[in-house]
Amino acid sequence: MRTAIVMLALALAACGKTEPAQSDTKAPTSQAPATVALPAGAAVHFVWPQDESTVYGDFTAVFAVNDMTVTPAGEQVEDKTRGHHHIIVDGGPIPAGTVVPKDDTHIHFGKGQGQTKLSLAPGKHTLTLQFADGNHISYGPQLATTISVEVVANPTPAPRVFFVAPADGAQVTSPVKVQFGLEGMTLTPAGEKVKDKTTGHHHVIVDGKPIEAGQMVPKDERNIHFGKAQTEAEIPLTPGKHTLTLQLADGLHMAYGPELSSTITVDVVAGDGAAQVAPGSDAAPGTAAPGTVAPGTVAPGTAAPEAGHEGHQH
Repeated sequence: MRTAIVMLALALAACGKTEPAQSDTKAPTSQAPATVALPAGAAVHFVWPQDESTVYGDFTAVFAVNDMTVTPAGEQVEDKTRGHHHIIVDGGPIPAGTVVPKDDTHIHFGKGQGQTKLSLAPGKHTLTLQFADGNHISYGPQLATTISVEVVANPTPAPRVFFVAPADGAQVTSPVKVQFGLEGMTLTPAGEKVKDKTTGHHHVIVDGKPIEAGQMVPKDERNIHFGKAQTEAEIPLTPGKHTLTLQLADGLHMAYGPELSSTITVDVVAGDGAAQVAPGSDAAPGTAAPGTVAPGTVAPGTAAPEAGHEGHQH
């Protein structure tokens, strides 16, 4: 009887034992998520302005990325070789894996833009360019860069370039005498004050279009540089209608864009020393002259091709 009681007690004790609970959740680890592997040459940079530039309160910023593909926000979000730009005003890079905020100082370019117009108060500011993926998740400091700019008050009147002469639509003879006008900016020879974006010099583009902001103005027979800060010149042209575009650029020959350009049309007629005729004038063009020069070509001794082009940086 005693044996049976002991065996029963042992059985009950065995039934009372509990096994450790099994969890479907793995224990957390202290290891951070793996860093996104970026292409070796991946980098972002400001094309315009450069670090430590002086700019007006309203200025254009141009930016780019190397070895990554710019894609609008919300597209191909799993592809970590793609993304879009953000500018952070007076702030640093966003840590990798963190969503870039969106407010007055965190500006998103979710359409894949590569340039923008910024308005800042006078004084020193920093601009941080931050690349992020399609979900606005930052790639971190590895794909960020910061520059500083000195902002000065906007001038009055606002900057503009224009032809003093000839008038738009004028009937002229070759060589065409041109005079350039500039307001709100200071003329400076090429190679000087290259980071002062309140200065620059003229270029004339024959039968072409304005140059986008931050792009180098080409130098050839149709893209004529006036790197000595000239304000007038004579440009030989063949008979017929031509467009002349006056384009302002900085000391590195990087264009200020269409906003600081002006285009006129002239009708070149054969003549010999005749005065240029404005639209609607009754003055008669001169007599025919042999030996006209192809559009954009500058004859020896004229003011156009600039000797100051040695400041041109590629």
